[in-house]
Parts: sequence; structure tokens; C-alpha cells
Amino acid sequence: MKILFTLLLALSLNAAGFWTLTGLQKANIYVKNELSLVKPETIAQIKEKVGLTLKENKIATQQQDSPTLMVFLEELTSDGTHFIYVKLALGEEVRTYREDKTSTFALTFEATDFIEVDAEDVDKEVLESIDFLLSQFSELYQDDNE
Repeated sequence: MKILFTLLLALSLNAAGFWTLTGLQKANIYVKNELSLVKPETIAQIKEKVGLTLKENKIATQQQDSPTLMVFLEELTSDGTHFIYVKLALGEEVRTYREDKTSTFALTFEATDFIEVDAEDVDKEVLESIDFLLSQFSELYQDDNE
């Protein structure tokens, strides 16, 4: 368990320094929820927060053939303690600089958070984590598009 916790903690500390959001003009929203304790209203709030963040950054949503801004929620439990792994990632089709200009799917942004929560605070803690990750996204987007 200590190894898993250390690994996930290290993943949550990764910097978004090598990611790029330059020229991002549109993105679709996708939420993958694997939490048993989160309320449906919280998932709706997450979608709303992501949509608002995209709108504030003048990024169009619900566009065909757009990159996908994904929120992934996963729950880990150990001895009655709940850990939540939250990931915000942008996936899109890109073309490589290889000789044959291969088209492939790539993550062009990823930010993660790993939190320990009490069962009764899951919704509140997940929303705070989403706010944290969306602020990282917005900051990088603004820096990349100045």
C-alpha cells in the first residue's frame, strides 16, 4: 500500500511544464466516473465547471471532431479510508514529425490530484480538486496563448 500511495503522490506532483495548449480553440467534455460515493448532482457540477472554464478561456464546446477534455475519477479504498484519484486530461489527434507524418491520438495536457477523503465529504473534496486542476489548465492555457 505504501508503494501505491507513493506512486500516486508522485503522479499528483507532476508539473504541466511540457504540456501545450497553444492554439486550442475547441474541446468536448467527457467525465469518466468510477466513484461509488459521488452524487449525480456532483457529476453535473463537474461538467458545468469544466464548461465554464472552457468558456472563460474562449474555447468552444460541443464541436464535431474536437479534442476531448476528460475528467477521470477513480476511488481506492484501504482499511475504510477512501482515496480519490482525479485526472484532467486533453486528448486529441496530432500529426507526428516523422517522415510519414503519422496521425495519432496523444495527451497534450494532463494534471492529476490524489486526495484522501471521508465518505461524507467526497462530493465537496472532489469539487475542490476539480477547481484546483481547472486552475492549472487555465493558467497554462493563458500562458501558452499570450
